[in-house]
Amino acid sequence: MQTQWPGLGPNFDLSSLDAASGDGRQIWPGNPAPGASPSLPSDAIGRSWWSCGTANANAGSPFGGLFGGATGNGSSGTLAGLISGLITTLQQLVGSLVNQSGSPSTGTSQNPNNGGWQGPLPNGPQQQFQNVDVSSTGDPHIAETGTQTGPGGQHAVDVRWDSMTSHNDLVHSNQIDGGYRVSTAVTQPDANGVTSNQSATIHTNFDQDSVTMNRDGSFAIFDNGQAVQLGKGESADLSGGETVTANQDGSLAVNASNGNGGTIATTLRSTGAGVDVTTHAHEIALGGDAITHGAHKGHGGHHPRGTPVAQQPAAPVQL
Repeated sequence: MQTQWPGLGPNFDLSSLDAASGDGRQIWPGNPAPGASPSLPSDAIGRSWWSCGTANANAGSPFGGLFGGATGNGSSGTLAGLISGLITTLQQLVGSLVNQSGSPSTGTSQNPNNGGWQGPLPNGPQQQFQNVDVSSTGDPHIAETGTQTGPGGQHAVDVRWDSMTSHNDLVHSNQIDGGYRVSTAVTQPDANGVTSNQSATIHTNFDQDSVTMNRDGSFAIFDNGQAVQLGKGESADLSGGETVTANQDGSLAVNASNGNGGTIATTLRSTGAGVDVTTHAHEIALGGDAITHGAHKGHGGHHPRGTPVAQQPAAPVQL
C-alpha cells in the first residue's frame, strides 16, 4: 500500500530537522538542498531515528545525549547511550525534586509568596507550652515563666538569669507558618561589663517580614521586603499573616497564630537605655536560647549572676 507520506521511508533522513545540521536534506524527496546528496547509500541504512544530530544543538540540555552524538555527559548515539541518557535525566529530575522539597534536618522552607528560597528556619528542639512568657529586660534579665506540657503532664517553669550577650534566636516557634523568631543585639559593655538591648527584632514569613525597635524608640517594619509606615494606634497585616500594631505608648506588638489555637505575641518597648522584649505564647511549641537554657537549668529557677538565695527569717511562733 502506498504510504500517505511518500517522503517517509527507509531512505528518509531526519537531518533537516537538526538545528545544528545547517543546509541538510529536506523533508520532501526530490527537493534536496544545494550540494546535498539526493539519496542515502544503497544499503538503505541511515542514522537511527534518535540520532539526527540534535545532541549538538542541545549540548546545554540534559536531553541532548538521548538523540545521538557525543555530548557533555558522555552519551553516544547507541542504545546504550540512550539508556544512559535516560538514567542521567531521571537522576537530575529526582535531585531537583529533593532540593525543592527542602531538608528537614536544616529546616529550610520555601516562601509561597514569591516562590524563592529563603533562609532556613531555626533548628533545635522545641517544647510544648500551655502558656509561657519569655522576656529580655533591663541589663538584660532573661526570664521564662509559665506552664510546660509534656509526656508527664503539665508542670510550672520559672527560670531567670542574666545574659550580657546578643541572642540571634532568643525564642522561636516553627509552628507558625513561615517561622517566628525574636532576636536581640546588645550595646557595648560599660565599665562594669553591663549591656542593654541596643535593638530587638521579630522575624517572620521566612525572614521576609521583620519588625525592629531601637533603644531610642525608632522602629522599622518590613513586609516581604517593603517598608511599612505606621502611626500610633495603627495596625497592619503583613504577608506572613502576622499583625503588627504601633501602640499609643510607642511600643510595638506583633501577633501571629498557627490556625490551630496556638498563638504567639511579642511586645517591643524602648526605655531609652535599652529595648525591653516580652513574648507571650499559648498552646504552642517554642525553641531558642531561652527555652534551651531553661531546659538545662531545670524548673526550680536560676538566680541572676549566681546570687545566693536569701534566707528568709523564720515565722514567729504564736504562743
